[in-house]
Amino acid sequence: MRRSILATLALSMLAFFAPVSRAQAPLSSSSRYDEQTRVLVGTVGGSGFGNYFFGLEAGVEIPFAHRYELDSHEAFYPIERHVALGSGWANQVSVGGHFWLTNGFGLNGRAEYSNYSVGTVSKGGDYAFGGVTWRKVAWGIPVRFYFDYVREFNNGISANGTESAHLQAGDFRMVARMGCSTSICSRIEFDYQAGHVLTQSNPICDGTYGITGGPNGGPCYRSGAWSGGATASFVVEFPRHRGYEDLPF
Repeated sequence: MRRSILATLALSMLAFFAPVSRAQAPLSSSSRYDEQTRVLVGTVGGSGFGNYFFGLEAGVEIPFAHRYELDSHEAFYPIERHVALGSGWANQVSVGGHFWLTNGFGLNGRAEYSNYSVGTVSKGGDYAFGGVTWRKVAWGIPVRFYFDYVREFNNGISANGTESAHLQAGDFRMVARMGCSTSICSRIEFDYQAGHVLTQSNPICDGTYGITGGPNGGPCYRSGAWSGGATASFVVEFPRHRGYEDLPF
């Protein structure tokens, strides 16, 4: 996985120096960007911080006023497996958007709620994403690059004391529109995360229930670990915006 991450990062840096199809210009109603609503449906799978998942996703992107975009997304995973906890299902819902500082560069942010039920554990947590987005034509296709910081909030605790991982991570995401046929277009998306999590200790004394003393009077703290994950998606985009398929979105 480390090699694939480095390869993707290297390609993204090459794209930075590759010529774009059109020079940057102030935003205007005549800017050559796809600024129409897009509906997304597809499949997603991967692994993250020791967990494995596969499922379906759907979303919508709504550009407006030339500088703004509202995004909503949901993914349901009927296949979800957590190490040492078992298998089950999971669901993610997020809402966010973009503010374009220039035609091709902007700020992004979103809030996400994620919950799962595996084995005897059912819980959820809130996440915040924030960073920058860069959109352009690279390698002959419209591409978006995201560089974000991720933070987990409102960590949930299950009935048996399993607490969330208190994730803090960096996130790199690449979304590419590969082509169009009839009334739809296709996309591929790759997402890589690397960050710090807390491992589960003994819930009786690790602070889960407000008790931090071990059975012999000593501390019982949760330890930290560095880890990461990778996700891949194949998505169908519609309706097709004829005349704009090969432009950044």
